[in-house]
Amino acid sequence: MTTLAPLPLERSAGTELHPHQPSTHSHSNVVVFDQTLDVDEDVTDFFDAHFSERESLAKVKATLQQQTDIGNELQRKLEESKARTSQVLKQAQSTSNTVLGGLQNLESSALDLEEQIENSEAFAAGKSKRDQRSLIEELSDLQNKVQTLEDAKQYILIVSRAQELVSQSRDLLQSSAEKGLVPYLSLVQLSNDSKVVLGGRNSKLEAFLNASTGSLLQEFKIHLSKKMQACLDALGWPKPITHPSDLSQESQDQFDKAYKEMLLLQEPTYGRLDRSGDTPFPPLLTTELMVAPLVLRFRYHFEGTRPTNRLDKPEWYLTHILEVIKDHTPFLQDYVQGVVQETEYKEYDAKNDFIRLLLRAVERKIRLSVPEMLSSPELLSHAIHETLRFDKNLRENELYLPPGQTAEWQGTVQVYLGNREWLKTWLRVEKEFAVARYTQIMEDSDVWQPAYEDMGDKEYIIPTKSAERILDLLEIITGRYRPLTTLEHRTFLLDIQLDLLIAYHRHIRNLVDQYESMTYSFVRVMPGAASAEEINTMGISGLQNLCQWLSSVEFISSTLKDWGDDVFFLELYKDISERTNKISNPLHSENEDSEGEDSPKKRLDENGTIFDDSVKAFDQLSKRIQELIIKNVSKEVFSAMKPYVSLRSWPQIEFSAAENDVRQPHSPMPMTFDSSSSLQQESDDVSPELYQPLTVLTHSFEFLASALPTKHFTMLYKQTALEMQDFFWKKIVMKNSFSELGGQQLRRDFQIGLLGAGRRWIRKPENYHRKLRDAAILLSLQSAKANSPPPAMVSFDERPGAGRMEVEGRVYAQRTLAQVMAVLFDEDMEAETVKSNLEEIGVMQLSVSEARAVVRRRVECWR
Repeated sequence: MTTLAPLPLERSAGTELHPHQPSTHSHSNVVVFDQTLDVDEDVTDFFDAHFSERESLAKVKATLQQQTDIGNELQRKLEESKARTSQVLKQAQSTSNTVLGGLQNLESSALDLEEQIENSEAFAAGKSKRDQRSLIEELSDLQNKVQTLEDAKQYILIVSRAQELVSQSRDLLQSSAEKGLVPYLSLVQLSNDSKVVLGGRNSKLEAFLNASTGSLLQEFKIHLSKKMQACLDALGWPKPITHPSDLSQESQDQFDKAYKEMLLLQEPTYGRLDRSGDTPFPPLLTTELMVAPLVLRFRYHFEGTRPTNRLDKPEWYLTHILEVIKDHTPFLQDYVQGVVQETEYKEYDAKNDFIRLLLRAVERKIRLSVPEMLSSPELLSHAIHETLRFDKNLRENELYLPPGQTAEWQGTVQVYLGNREWLKTWLRVEKEFAVARYTQIMEDSDVWQPAYEDMGDKEYIIPTKSAERILDLLEIITGRYRPLTTLEHRTFLLDIQLDLLIAYHRHIRNLVDQYESMTYSFVRVMPGAASAEEINTMGISGLQNLCQWLSSVEFISSTLKDWGDDVFFLELYKDISERTNKISNPLHSENEDSEGEDSPKKRLDENGTIFDDSVKAFDQLSKRIQELIIKNVSKEVFSAMKPYVSLRSWPQIEFSAAENDVRQPHSPMPMTFDSSSSLQQESDDVSPELYQPLTVLTHSFEFLASALPTKHFTMLYKQTALEMQDFFWKKIVMKNSFSELGGQQLRRDFQIGLLGAGRRWIRKPENYHRKLRDAAILLSLQSAKANSPPPAMVSFDERPGAGRMEVEGRVYAQRTLAQVMAVLFDEDMEAETVKSNLEEIGVMQLSVSEARAVVRRRVECWR
């Protein structure tokens, strides 16, 4: 039987305990021969039989006196039992000793007699033991019954005290809620002390005390709620109160009093306010009362059969909530907040507490709606997008944050995202939308056409329609996950963006691979015959394709660089870097320079951006496309230069006064170009074999200049110029011998033809042909023959004693071939001195060894 330990009970005036109370015991169980006897069941049956109703408690004292008398009678019988037990034990001991003595005298008797005596002894001993055990059990039962009476007495005292406190609290509540809380708090203390002492051993008593405190608190709430509701009704609530200052002073006083009295129940209801952590505070009871009619109206319109309850229009109920908040903000901020500041709950923001309770209705509506949306994922996606906008509005416009919370509010969208099944459905819809939209973009016939006719500024690249639409799609996805607060959700949608970038990168790369395969394959199926696809890779058509791909890649790369510096993406990158210090390259398989799969993952650069790897992949693809553009232009020009390369007349061109009007086998002819070429006509002509290559080069540069920004065109021109220079150096300069006039003809071809073709777009194209320019100067040096004319493209100063010439706007010293050879092949002269002498005649780029090799191409050179 469980024993109730004595409780520190409070005594009200005029109340005393019985002066002759039996002493209580600290233990309710009796141990007899290592066995525990429990009489809980008897006590429970007794109380159930005699006190089944609350009115029967009035008989407690009479019953207690009756049970005390019974206890005294049992005590008397116990003493008599003890006396009888002692006498029986003495008699049994005497008999046992007699029998044992007789057995000792008959030790020499026969075995059968001895066995009979031993059996008798065993029988006698067993019977005595059974008699002894029965007496002890009876004594234990009597002792437990006494203890049960003590427990019952303690139980009755607790119940009596609880009833007294309840009665006092109810009486005081009618006059003052604050005074009525004093006995209520004593009742709560009594309940808590009883729980500590009992430790859960008497669940019925604990249940009684809990029911008493709960019922009394509910009576307080009902009483004070009615008072506050009457004040709200007087104010016209829930009708918006736009001008709180217009309220009468009497209405304000009544509302203030009712509001503050209601808050007296805040701590009894929700416990002491924890101000130490980041856990949101519990809602104010006053706010719950104010929000109740608004929630009821919300459910009437959006959870029933009204036309306003439409599954495809979540924006309707979300907009309704925003309007309710807007309508009641003046009253909450200008008046209610002031009343809250006069209480102990100053940390609360009345408006935010009001919003929080309204959002419970929104969350309930969401939970009811989603199961119906799962069969139509598009509706689910639409609802989530509307909820994200709703949450953003609350954050930015209403500055909402639950009272007591310092961390960022997760938003009502977490109702969707917190359910793993719903989240998977939404993410699948988002990915399917992105893939479908991407496929649609890439299937359009004008996918590689410029998005704009002319931007009017050659500093910026004109994107293709595909690149612009892909970035528009990426922006849509960004807009959808920008309001998300959870890193896992953001990174998933970021992965969708990266997947789209990978797909677009792979698509262009495959086109480039196909282009390169058809253009530069070593073996063709039918030599000499080009297919329609192969024709599209040649000339301007090939350049057009390459420029479209280059524009797409450059536009994507440039935009991603700008996005990487956006605050949102910088914060996202920081969150990812804090979560993990390693990340794999999202375009690893697309990156030609990426390491193998077994290589360790690179660490995140603390100064990096979220799109660094994507930008790197697109930049590498851009570099590859630019190389193909250079190869395309160079290939077409070099193919057209075959007749020019095949010339073998450079050493035979000689000047003869007698044959001044007779053309030599390789004499220059006037240059003529079609209307599409705008090479400047010069008095001196280039070699006719160079017309076609220059026309191809001019057309190519003209197209590139119109299709690409100045920065990209200049870079491509420079690289193409270096290719042209290398070609001239290896195929023309170092493969032929030149007479004086042959060298001058080569110089005219270079000066008028090659440089003239570039001056339309480049101010100083000679800066990209420095090596070839130096070779032209050396090959065109005057040989000092009597009939040799002055070097071409050189103007002499007519002043007396002048020995200098002006080349390309700069004045250089005039030297003959013999003078240059004397310096160039002087073994005793320092290399720096030789280099200085070469610079005097304009040779700036060539080394001494290269200059010697060029001069040896002159037929007059004997070294």
